[in-house]
Amino acid sequence: MRSRNRRSSWRHVVAGIAAAGLVLVPSLGGVAPRAGATGTPTLQAGGSIEEAWLTGAAPGDSITLLQNGSAVANTANPGTADALGSLIIRNLTPGSGYVWDDTTQGITSTTFSVLAPGVNPPTDSALYTDQPMQEGLNYITMRDGIQLAATVRYPYGSTCSAAAPCPTVIEYSGYDTAGPTDPIPYLLSSALGQPCTGCGNPNLLPDSATDVGAVLARVSGFATVSLQMRGTGCSGGAFDLFGYPSDYDAYDAVEIVAHQDWVANHKVGMVGISYSGLSQLPSAGTDPPDLAAIAPMSPTDDLFSTGYPGGIYNSGFAAEWIADRIDDAMPAATLSNGVLVPLAATPVANVGQPWVYYEMAAEGPGSMCLANQALHGQSESLSSLVGPQTVAPGTGPGRDPSLFDRRSMSAWATSITVPVFMSGAMQDEQTGPQWPALLSALPKSTPVFANMVNGGHIDSTDPQIISRWLEFLDLYVADKVPTAPNALDALVLDDFTSQASGTTAQAPLPAIRFTGAKNLKDARKQFSHQTPRVEVLFDNGAGAVGAGDPQSTYSAGFKQWPPKGHTTTFSFGPDGLMQGGAAPHTPGSATLQLDPSQRPASDLPSSGNAWAADPDWDWTPVPPQYGAGFQTAPMTTDTTIVGPATLNLWVESATPVVDFQATITEVRPGSDQEEYVTSGFLRSSNQVDLPTSTKLFTIPSYLATDAESLDPTNYTLVKIPIDPIVHTFRAGTELRVVVSAPGGDRPLWAFDSIDTGQSVSIGFGGHTKSSLVVDVVRNVTDTPTLPTCGSLRGEPCRSYVAEGNQT
Repeated sequence: MRSRNRRSSWRHVVAGIAAAGLVLVPSLGGVAPRAGATGTPTLQAGGSIEEAWLTGAAPGDSITLLQNGSAVANTANPGTADALGSLIIRNLTPGSGYVWDDTTQGITSTTFSVLAPGVNPPTDSALYTDQPMQEGLNYITMRDGIQLAATVRYPYGSTCSAAAPCPTVIEYSGYDTAGPTDPIPYLLSSALGQPCTGCGNPNLLPDSATDVGAVLARVSGFATVSLQMRGTGCSGGAFDLFGYPSDYDAYDAVEIVAHQDWVANHKVGMVGISYSGLSQLPSAGTDPPDLAAIAPMSPTDDLFSTGYPGGIYNSGFAAEWIADRIDDAMPAATLSNGVLVPLAATPVANVGQPWVYYEMAAEGPGSMCLANQALHGQSESLSSLVGPQTVAPGTGPGRDPSLFDRRSMSAWATSITVPVFMSGAMQDEQTGPQWPALLSALPKSTPVFANMVNGGHIDSTDPQIISRWLEFLDLYVADKVPTAPNALDALVLDDFTSQASGTTAQAPLPAIRFTGAKNLKDARKQFSHQTPRVEVLFDNGAGAVGAGDPQSTYSAGFKQWPPKGHTTTFSFGPDGLMQGGAAPHTPGSATLQLDPSQRPASDLPSSGNAWAADPDWDWTPVPPQYGAGFQTAPMTTDTTIVGPATLNLWVESATPVVDFQATITEVRPGSDQEEYVTSGFLRSSNQVDLPTSTKLFTIPSYLATDAESLDPTNYTLVKIPIDPIVHTFRAGTELRVVVSAPGGDRPLWAFDSIDTGQSVSIGFGGHTKSSLVVDVVRNVTDTPTLPTCGSLRGEPCRSYVAEGNQT
């Protein structure tokens, strides 16, 4: 989730909660990279997972990495010490006998080993058992000597001790997570309109994107450890977006926290939304022995699917988010006479995180936060993860498995065995709606409880989901029969989504179930029997609390993903007709021009709020000659579609490679309005699919080596993956597909498309059976009333315009 202003409006809901003081404890000691003092540099060195780090050199020194006396063969070796006297070399072979040779100074480091993924320290090692943590900011040492900032926050209004241990969760991200000031007293003071006297330094407040752990978990009775990702904030090391060192930091942190005497059951869970939701998948994939369960909200399945939907560069949210992370990871320090000093007394714009400057000042001489800046200048270059060059036709490598697989949440999901509670929205404007692919990746034997809802990024925290989330945490992390929150805590939990999104109302928090179970075993049995693997909440925004406010009106549970339904094919035909069944269509074609300039890049102005009840949507129709539309006859019965879909498009084009967008809409009776449902995207060169693809779930390889061109005189089958459709098309409505150039359908996603007005032809009937394949499910009892067009969260409404091929 994007960083949001600390003064977000929902905070008035904590009025009436008693204020608590802030305790800031001294930093823990341990190994920390530091710059050398004036005179001969003193090198500090260590091996991380598949990489080696060095600090303490003089800026500009020539550095060679040796193993057993020989220079290591690596494109980055030899290297040059950066402005802070540091260097990291990556993609190394694990092993012993490594040493740094500063050839400029004629000195060498001590010998060290480069570590291998999956080779973990024993659970009873001193690394895990001898790092006590206390309430407030701590620095904990990882297996490679790097220190991470971690702020312990006890349950609100409570303390934790060996005599009274607390159930505990970790929230892990690269936002300013570990800012040590407690946010809840500031929420209280804001609600009461009073100064927050004695509440701690407001400049050290954590990012509001971490409120799931720093606020919601704590009012639910859990201690939270706010863990700062390496290379960001006051943590040491260098930033590498979901690289192996960060993944195994989570393993180490879980074990360190679990060994605290104040942690109940010596097991911990993980919670969080977006960034701290994504991080849970690789964290759990490393299989820490003392991880109890995870509860990711608004995750994504793969960095490529968010950064390059359909193999097209996302120049909107993905580019902006990566740029912010690069700024966050910059060092807030400089080197002066061989000694690290703060870059400035107050924050420098877009250089590191603002709280870091204030924390360095608060810590004073010997600041661990300052020392931990030493390697921040060695952040992994993200140029290989972002930018249109990665997927440029003919030159870009596409989705390089060696780069993306290790950063894939779906790949890590295959190794997760602990219970998983997952939630997300089907029109998520940030991480995207493709996250249900995780459900296909998780082992069938893993206890999984997923919640899907229409809406935006914040709707993964809707009240109907939060109640189930709290039950899950009680059962699988706290190891207790669920307990209902008190009235004030329930108010915080209930109002979170509504107030964070700026809506005026929300559904009431459903009652916590199973509170009367006779024991934990019985409660877990009831929960697992009554909570399906996949729960779909339909028509969010159409409830009685108000149009567009968070409330679903009906739901359905499924045992698997995709649900076991009826695979239905809608075939394209003349005049934009689309019909099911085996009836053949007369062969023909529809022609359109692919020109993204004909519509706005996104469907919401930059000042708009996608989470509002009635956003200022700018979802414009596709001009007739620039789109091809195909739609069904009016539905004769209510038809519920749940699952991924595939658009089989037979295309003829004089241009070898073009970009496509396929938009699924619901056309309202009378054909004067249509409502957005979902979209799919594809760069046409991605015609080779992985063996795991099915009729419903198309998974292109996205490899440049698999690229294929379109033919100017023959039709080529292009299979466009459609993001999951989770929608009931009621009797009288029509399902429509609009094919066009990418863009104009998402609030924050934008596309660096290669389309410039090229003409393409879509064939249908005969041998060119263009069609849409969907999963129609049975036995879903929907509400009989068709919601007002545009009232459903995340689903804008627009005037219906027939495309050029439609009559």
